[in-house]
Amino acid sequence: MKYILLAVLVIGGLFMFMQRGGVNEVMSYEELKNKLDSKANFVLVDVRTKEEYDAGHIPTAILLPYDEVNTKAAIVLPDKEKEIVVYCRSGRRSAIAKKALLELGYTNVADFGGINRWQGALEK
Repeated sequence: MKYILLAVLVIGGLFMFMQRGGVNEVMSYEELKNKLDSKANFVLVDVRTKEEYDAGHIPTAILLPYDEVNTKAAIVLPDKEKEIVVYCRSGRRSAIAKKALLELGYTNVADFGGINRWQGALEK
């Protein structure tokens, strides 16, 4: 009986993991800093609100609030194969935005997570 219960728990856990789309890996601070320093060909996207963006954002970032990704991504991000890095305040909205972009057909989307991980100066 305990083996059946264990099997049910394992299968249930795997099912929940698959439904979430796996673990959302986040880009390291060093990797993002290196991309910015080398002027790599990518788009950095702040998915917070306009007010949060105006209060301070990572240099070169463009604004595309996460709740507008489905309606405005094609305009703001016309190249679906270009590398895109998204971030928000804590990582929750950036994970949602990453998933939405992938579902829209973008092929190279990374998540930096929260701006609180950024160690450099912010632009206003």
